[in-house]
Parts: sequence; structure tokens; C-alpha cells
Amino acid sequence: MGFGSQLKEWRGHRRMSQLDLATAAGISTRHLSFLETGRSRPTEGMILRLASVLDIPARDQGSLFSAAGYRPRMATRPASGLDAMPAAIAGAIRLMLDRHDPYPGLVLDHQYSVLMANPAFAALAAVADAPFGPGENFLDAFLGAESVRTLVVNWEAAAADLVQRVRTEAWLQGPRSPLQRRLDRLTADPAVVKALDSYPATDRLPVLPIELRVGDTELRFITTLSTFGSTQDALVEGVLIESFFPADDATRRFFEKVTSPEKQ
Repeated sequence: MGFGSQLKEWRGHRRMSQLDLATAAGISTRHLSFLETGRSRPTEGMILRLASVLDIPARDQGSLFSAAGYRPRMATRPASGLDAMPAAIAGAIRLMLDRHDPYPGLVLDHQYSVLMANPAFAALAAVADAPFGPGENFLDAFLGAESVRTLVVNWEAAAADLVQRVRTEAWLQGPRSPLQRRLDRLTADPAVVKALDSYPATDRLPVLPIELRVGDTELRFITTLSTFGSTQDALVEGVLIESFFPADDATRRFFEKVTSPEKQ
């Protein structure tokens, strides 16, 4: 797809008119029209300016540069785990997970594939008998695995909350988001459809506790998501660090007990 066609597709996805985009980018609508029809070739600076206005992810900007006849400025190598990331970033991620011990934490890429999990999360995954290991997809497991639906007491509310969050992320990723295609497949599941009907987006809470039943024990968490801002690396962009924090004393004591040195 040529530069002009890609630009027009992104503009349509962001629901911007030519006037909207031209005004935000500080150019004339005539100039923008010429760029979209191929009558004008953009400079590299213009590509960066338009990409910034359209909030195009770094991993997708390379296609614009290539289509316009330039070498991509940002790294676009395929994701292959933490070892492929800059050492400082990978080290920071590992440190964050280590410091979060004894509570569960994991690292996801922009498609929600699991890159890394700490021992506490791995223990939960083992209890759930669900594919949450490195290389597996968190969405597939959480929304599609029957064992997870049994483990999570408030699965319907949690599933609806997760779907709404991922829908926003997929839209931000652009018109050809693989994440959206995955979500379309998963939300066709009758159980997910029922969850979305039972917990519409208007009823979402600012923070949704996750409640798990492990044997006779109920565990309650709240979760936070951390991302890396202003990244210029397509592999780092979109990486999520999800941290689980105990929402009550019983949950805190449970994890402190199972991860204490005496239990190692």
C-alpha cells in the first residue's frame, strides 16, 4: 500500500477530516490532499509530524517511511522476548518483577503475549491449569480457558472489564490491528457475550478487584498496568507490566506464607 493510501486509512481510522488533520499538522488541506493522492512526496519530517498527530505507533511508522521511499527511522524488528530488547529496558522490567515479589506480576507485549512472569504468578497459573506461560497469549487464556473461568470468582465482571480495556488499546493500534482480530474471535464466545451483556461499559468501576478461589481460600487483588512512555523502539512500545496487589490482609498473608524462605 502506498504512502498516500496508508495516510488516508489512518486518518479515517482516527475519524479526522482532511481539514482536521491539516490544521493539527500545520499544513494546508491542498498539501494534505496532494500527499494522499500521491501528487506530492512527503519529507521525512512531514511523515514524523503526521504520524505524531495521528498517534501512529512506532512499529507502524516504518511502513510509512518505506512507502515514501525512505529508510525507517525506528526499530521495527519482530518481538522475540526480553532478550531482544535494549539491555537497560529488559533489566528494568526484570527488576520491577523481582521487587514485586511475593505478589504476582507478569509482562505482556502489545498483543498480550506473555513475555515473562514472576514465581508468584507462575504459581497461580499452575493452580488454574491455564496456559499463561511465556509465549502464550493472556487474552486467549483468560477469556477462553474454562479452568480460568472456574478459578476467577468474578470472571464475568473481570472479562467484561478486560475486553473494554483491550478494545481501546486495539483502536489505538490502528486500522489493521491484529489485537482487534484476536478480540473479535474471543468475543464471539457465548460466555464472553454473556459477560459483556451483564456488565456493560457504563458500569465499569475505576478499579475492579479480581477475586480468585484457590481450594478453600479466596484471594482478592487489584491490578495496575505500567508502560514505557516516549519509546523509540517498536519492540518496547506497548509492553505492559501487570502487577497484582493484595486487596485484603488474607491475600497478603497467603502470599507471604507461600513464598517465605521456610517454604522454599
